[in-house]
Amino acid sequence: MDNGARKALIPTENKRHFLEVSADIMERVDPIFYSDQLTAAMKALGVN
Repeated sequence: MDNGARKALIPTENKRHFLEVSADIMERVDPIFYSDQLTAAMKALGVN
């Protein structure tokens, strides 16, 4: 967030850990979940 991040790529298996993130961060960052590296790369680039 300090560097302007607005999205966070999070592995699907870590979805539960996201609930432990502070409310301040959750309000500012849009989580994007992915199941494999190729999907993460495509989502980061905005390719569907």
